[in-house]
Amino acid sequence: MYSIIVLMMFLGISLFYSDTASADESSIVKLKVGFYQLDNFFDYDSSGNECGYGVDYLNEISKFSSIHFEYSYIRVRSWEDLSKFLESGKLDIIMPVSEPLKTSSTGSHFSYTTEDIMTTYHSIMTKKKRGDLFYEDYDSIGKMKIAITKEAFEYTGMKSYLKSIKVYDDLIYFDNYNECKEALDEDKVDGLISNVMDLTSDMKILSKFSVTHNYIVMKEINPYYKDLNKALTELKLAEPTFQTDLTKKYFPERVYTPLGKYEINYLKHNKTLNVATYADYRPISYYDKKSHKYKGIAIDLMDEVAENLGIKFNYFSIDTENPYDMLENTKTDIVMPVYVDNVMFYKKYFMTKSLLNSNINYITRSNHSEFGSSARIAVVKKYKYVYDCIMKKTEYNIIEYNSVDDACDAVNDGAVDAFATGTYVAKAILQSPRYKQLDIKEFDEVALPCGLAIHNDSILESALNKGIKLVTEEERRSIINKDTVYNWSDLSLYDKFYSYSDIIAFILLMVIFTWVAVSMYINNKKKMIAQIQQKSDEAIKASRAKTDFLSRMSHEIRTPMNAILGMAEIGQSSTDINKKDECIDQIVESGNFLLQIINDILDMNKIEQNKIELNEEYVDSMKFVGSIEQMLKANAKNYDVELRTDFSRYRSFLIKIDPVRTKQIYVNIINNALKFSDKGSFVEWNMGAEDIGENHVHIHCEIKDYGCGMSKEFQKKMFVPFEQEYNEFTNKVQGTGLGLTIVKNLVDMMGGTIECQSEPMKGTTFIIDFERDIQNIDEEKDNLEEKTDESILEGKNVLLAEDNDINAAVAMEILKAHGMNVEWAKDGQEVVDKYLRSVKGEYDIILMDVRMPKLDGMQATKIIRNSSHEEAKDIPIVAMTADAFDEDIKRTMQAGMNEHLTKPIDIKVLISTLISLLDK
Repeated sequence: MYSIIVLMMFLGISLFYSDTASADESSIVKLKVGFYQLDNFFDYDSSGNECGYGVDYLNEISKFSSIHFEYSYIRVRSWEDLSKFLESGKLDIIMPVSEPLKTSSTGSHFSYTTEDIMTTYHSIMTKKKRGDLFYEDYDSIGKMKIAITKEAFEYTGMKSYLKSIKVYDDLIYFDNYNECKEALDEDKVDGLISNVMDLTSDMKILSKFSVTHNYIVMKEINPYYKDLNKALTELKLAEPTFQTDLTKKYFPERVYTPLGKYEINYLKHNKTLNVATYADYRPISYYDKKSHKYKGIAIDLMDEVAENLGIKFNYFSIDTENPYDMLENTKTDIVMPVYVDNVMFYKKYFMTKSLLNSNINYITRSNHSEFGSSARIAVVKKYKYVYDCIMKKTEYNIIEYNSVDDACDAVNDGAVDAFATGTYVAKAILQSPRYKQLDIKEFDEVALPCGLAIHNDSILESALNKGIKLVTEEERRSIINKDTVYNWSDLSLYDKFYSYSDIIAFILLMVIFTWVAVSMYINNKKKMIAQIQQKSDEAIKASRAKTDFLSRMSHEIRTPMNAILGMAEIGQSSTDINKKDECIDQIVESGNFLLQIINDILDMNKIEQNKIELNEEYVDSMKFVGSIEQMLKANAKNYDVELRTDFSRYRSFLIKIDPVRTKQIYVNIINNALKFSDKGSFVEWNMGAEDIGENHVHIHCEIKDYGCGMSKEFQKKMFVPFEQEYNEFTNKVQGTGLGLTIVKNLVDMMGGTIECQSEPMKGTTFIIDFERDIQNIDEEKDNLEEKTDESILEGKNVLLAEDNDINAAVAMEILKAHGMNVEWAKDGQEVVDKYLRSVKGEYDIILMDVRMPKLDGMQATKIIRNSSHEEAKDIPIVAMTADAFDEDIKRTMQAGMNEHLTKPIDIKVLISTLISLLDK
């Protein structure tokens, strides 16, 4: 009985949601719109989709209703023709319609929206090429032959306006607009009168009059008229500037007022105007010493104004305490920026409309929440427009300082409560790492409109205002976005040093740590040597060798560290990008050598403690030696030495080896051969394989060089740790004296043998032999190429667990460079929380640091693997840690991780690991 009740409830709920979904879908209404070719109102984009003012407007209406729109292209020559489609029911909507039709010729009634969708006007228009006709030059307009339709002549207010400008008696009448346009094109008339919606790119406006409102029209019987009308009203209330912004976007030339006759003549005779501005007011205006040009937001906006007016501006620095004094200099035409609401200067100078709008921002200490009217506010004396605004709009106690640094220091020291400046300047100031403890706040929303000041010249003022108005909001945003992006090169040398103070401290700490580690190692070894010296002469020799190694290690560590620090300082101070790249290459090379030293020490430590374990697997024999050959031939070119290989006695099979340690043996010996060979000589590497039973093979390897060779005496101790023979080559070649020791121990662990034949100045031959298990290669599998397509990583989502900011930044840069999306968790608890809150498929892989606060990486991994998340068992987890010992790798694998990557991370290894894990 119980199960039946549950089943009935389930079915009821399912039916409810099914009905609800159907109801939501059926509630969508689609209305058919008459789509006709009207430039920028109804148009098609490059993909063939409908676009334009009308389409954007209807899309916005859809957001306030369940009405959607579909478009039907109609070829018509008049509104009367279009209205017939509305009458017949083939269309639901036509727009824009200016004059109420009320009823058609057949008596059908139409409904207009109560709110308009566009405001237009009538205008007198002429050809753009008519250079003798100017905006509102009514003397010239009165002498024109002007075309007008009989219908337009009857519009309200038309006759009275035409009488006022004395063109009433000289009109030429036509039946429709197309006839008017044809007469203009054929020069039968000088101009025409029509709605500005008929303005085309080859025409210009001579006067504007008779504002007209345009509406959406439907049949009165359409049941969705009320819904559409309501949605339009709600849109107007919610977005009061939507219609104006849309008009500026699609019809900017209809919003702005053209230049008049006197303005055009003025600019024609004044092609270049001199503008006084600040040379050190980033990002508003500043002089760039590299390009020897003025730059900044105000400069770029002025260049747009200049382009709009067809003139040029010549910029130079304000060199007076009061910027308005520059206008007393006959060389100065314009001063900027100035506070345009400054009434006290309007009597003496003309002020333009605002060129750039921002607000007063206050730079204050981070813990400063608010202040009263008696607050002490710092301003920079020479940036007077900020001072003028603060004085007019607030009652604060103003304290003037000579520079931005002085004002910021006053805030830091508590001498003032805040430093007032414009929004964009405030953001630029806080880019400096010196002021990272300061904050930007906007307490009182004081507007800071800044514009231009000029002598009492109304013609220039009018022209500049029109040029400023022609700068679109999109252009303004683009300029502001471009000029408020701050690059490393924009910082001063002091700021650059300051910003790297943490890194420099980290490097010094690492140097000290390395030195302490080496010193501790020295002390331990000295104790061991002291004990061995008491037992035998051989121990005494070993002690001397160890002491010599430690001295050499000190030199070897200092050498790359000196290169790293030196190249970092050179690169930091250089402005040449090629020089920076060269410095980075040197830093990477020195860092790799330092890593080699550390790795050799770690390997030697493992050998001494018997902690090296071989991780054997079957690999393709020819691909294995081929990859080593390819790498070493590239190395050989760096030494100007040729590497010759002979694998004719070798063949392809699956061989069971530890690929990492076997590669270490070959690379170590061949690299030594390359380093100790003369330039222009060659090194030979021969490989052979001989079957010694079923699935068993004898591997024979010979590596021969013709370099400096080794003495008999040194050959006796060449496998002893830290031993090196000194000659003209070894003084030039870097090394730790551990390479052959490590090689010998690895060969012994593999059950092989290594022999050396060498004569001074004739060369050296190393012979390595060992036996290995093999398998035949499955040809079908062999033909499958390993996927290394990095496109696999594109768009994959990575959850990165890393508590070190620098390591996290490096990892994120690498991953994002390969198209991956990265989310950063700063500790083990955060990575667990983020993953357990995630939905299926939100993350594709987790990169897990091991040593982290709150929860370490292994604890976090165990919690994730044991959680109820549906992907917990399958999501790949990769350890990224400085823990490099074999037992560390075992622990991460036991915790549930899939791979173990050792820091510093090899980018190629990281990417190949990600590809292998994500391509499953």
